[in-house]
Amino acid sequence: MDSDMNNHCTSRFIGGTLGRMKLNHLDLQVHDVTSTVAFFERYFGLTLQSNPGSPALAILTDGHGFVLVLQRCERAGDPYPGGFHLGFLVDDVDDVQALHRRLRADDVPVSELIENGRGTMLYATRPEGYHVEVACQRRRFA
Repeated sequence: MDSDMNNHCTSRFIGGTLGRMKLNHLDLQVHDVTSTVAFFERYFGLTLQSNPGSPALAILTDGHGFVLVLQRCERAGDPYPGGFHLGFLVDDVDDVQALHRRLRADDVPVSELIENGRGTMLYATRPEGYHVEVACQRRRFA
């Protein structure tokens, strides 16, 4: 494969390291693409960009460069190791608390609110075994 044509790789090295790189997407294996699309649209404001009728693949975006790809998992069981999660940041603790109330009201499995030295967060659990973290951090790493 010609690396100049591959958008995921670069053959250009600067001083022995890769040139500037940006995360392109996260690909999750899920049992039910349609219900997972609805979850990320409803609670995280992501927008479906691909065929809405596909039971096998969905591509969602946040309008700020993040792309979430959902693919139907072909095998039974949990495809993720324990502790696997993806995280979203919000600017205000009130947003974490409000989402916690919405998730609870909709019977979505969600942790108690966690407050520690890093900030305030919650973890929603998905049927495939991964978690979605929403946090308001005291200090941002990026």
